[in-house]
Amino acid sequence: MTAERQAGSGDEPSDPLRVLIVDDDRDTLLTLGLLCREAGMYVHLLRHGAEAMNAVASFRPHIVVLDLVLPDRSGLEVAEEIGLRYGDDRPVLIAITAYSSESDRRLAKAAGFHDFVAKPYDPPALLKRLAALRPK
Repeated sequence: MTAERQAGSGDEPSDPLRVLIVDDDRDTLLTLGLLCREAGMYVHLLRHGAEAMNAVASFRPHIVVLDLVLPDRSGLEVAEEIGLRYGDDRPVLIAITAYSSESDRRLAKAAGFHDFVAKPYDPPALLKRLAALRPK
């Protein structure tokens, strides 16, 4: 799937929010991608965790919305790798999953996620969260 980009450095506050979404559920991925695009965000969609690191390097997202359960790699592993590679310069990481126990939330926090969203989620509320979490 392709990324949408805007010309310029991408670091100006007026630039649209760049969101990388990684989810193996095609319907969830396409729906969330469409909602974000309609809200004026630039979006890159992936279905496999193994592709996420290259996408973070090339797309330079402000936010990564990452499913915890992926067919090839755990979203927890991907988040940890992003944290190791980018440290304090990593994008905001949001876990999105159908598994929402307190244990799941603790594991996500320990892996470096900034926020946790349980499926099913309220789309307008999620869009507001994304906009509010944009790094300064």
